[in-house]
Amino acid sequence: MQHHEVFSRFRRYSGEIPPGYHVDFLGTQISHKFIAGQPGVISCPDRRIVQDFPYPEPDEEYFEWIDLLESVVAAKGSYTMIELGAGYGRWALRAAFAARQYNPKLRCHVIAVEAEPTVYGWLKEHFAHNGLKPRWHTLLHAAVTDQPGKVEFYIGGPAGGPYDLAPDAWYGQCLTKDYDAAESRPAGKYRGFKVLLHKSGWRSIRIPGVSLSAILKKLDRVDLIDLDVEGQELSSLTSVAAQLDAQVKRLHIGTHSAEIEAGLRQLLSAHGWQCHADYPLFSTSETPWGPIRFENGAQSWVNPRW
Repeated sequence: MQHHEVFSRFRRYSGEIPPGYHVDFLGTQISHKFIAGQPGVISCPDRRIVQDFPYPEPDEEYFEWIDLLESVVAAKGSYTMIELGAGYGRWALRAAFAARQYNPKLRCHVIAVEAEPTVYGWLKEHFAHNGLKPRWHTLLHAAVTDQPGKVEFYIGGPAGGPYDLAPDAWYGQCLTKDYDAAESRPAGKYRGFKVLLHKSGWRSIRIPGVSLSAILKKLDRVDLIDLDVEGQELSSLTSVAAQLDAQVKRLHIGTHSAEIEAGLRQLLSAHGWQCHADYPLFSTSETPWGPIRFENGAQSWVNPRW
C-alpha cells in the first residue's frame, strides 16, 4: 500500500520492545495495562527486538497521524501541541517523539489534559517511562469546558451494565448530562474523590474544569490541537473561535454526534478554515486509502492565516 507522503519523512523504529509493552513506528512504548481490559489485547511477557516497525494501517486514526506528522513538518523554530481528552497521552507523546526525530533543534512543548484520575496517573507514567519528564511539558488533571470551575464527570455507568467498566477497558468518560444534575447521593470514594450516584445509575466525581481559552492565553502559537472530548468539541471551540484564528495552525477533532459535526463545519468554514478531512461517525467512508470504518467521526482543519 502507498502511504501518505508525510510518513516517508520519518524513520521507522528499530530496537527493543520491553515485556508488557507495545510500540508504534516512532518508538513510543505503551504499557499494556492502559488497555488491558479492551478486546484483543494480549500482553507479551518476553522482550522482543523489531526492525523497521511498520507504519500504521489505515483506520479512523490514520488521519490523526497525518495531522500530527504534517504539523511537525510545518513547524518553524518551535513546536507546540495540545491534546484535549488525552487519555494516557499517546498523541501528545507521539508529537514530542516526532518533533525530536524530525528536527532535534525544535523547541517542543506539549500540553495534555485528562479528566479521569486513574488515567491521568497513567498519563504521567507514560511520559516518564518514555523519557519525557512531565515538568518539561504541561500535564493537567481537568475536564475541558467552555467555562472554568468545578464540574461533575462520569466515571462509570450503572452497576452491571455495559459501561460499568474499568478505565483500561473504556475511554468514553464524559461530563455529566443535564438530566443527572438534580438528584444524586454519596456513594463512596474513587481515587480520593467523593462519588455521586445519580438517579440514572451513573456515577460521577467533581473535578477541576479548564477552558481552552485559559490554555491558549499562556501560549503564542499552537501547531496542532488534537481533541477528543466526548461531546464537548463544538462548545469548547465555539467559545474560543477568535483565539483559534489568531493562534492555532491546525485542528484534529474526534466527533461524537452528527449535530456536532454539522456545527463544526459551519463554525470553522465561517472563520475561513480549510477542511482537509471530514468523515462522519458510525460510517464506512471511502478514503484515498480505501473504505474505512469510523466509530467516532474525524475532522481535520487547517488555518490558512499561517
